[in-house]
Amino acid sequence: MLLSLADGRSKREAALLSGVNYNRFLQYVEYLRERGLVAGEEELRLTPKGAEAAARLAELIKELTGEEPMDVKRK
Repeated sequence: MLLSLADGRSKREAALLSGVNYNRFLQYVEYLRERGLVAGEEELRLTPKGAEAAARLAELIKELTGEEPMDVKRK
């Protein structure tokens, strides 16, 4: 979910991409908000802290799988 928000997404689009039910999705968004990783209400986007975490996560996924994760915005 964190990686899919790298370019910002509407809450609806992000919920559909997450693959979890909407109530669980809202719990995840709140969890990420509380930790300062995500901002926004209807348009969700990563904070600078969230972008850093997403970049680290993408690198870990690449290291473990040998493949570039989808939905990653590279700087």
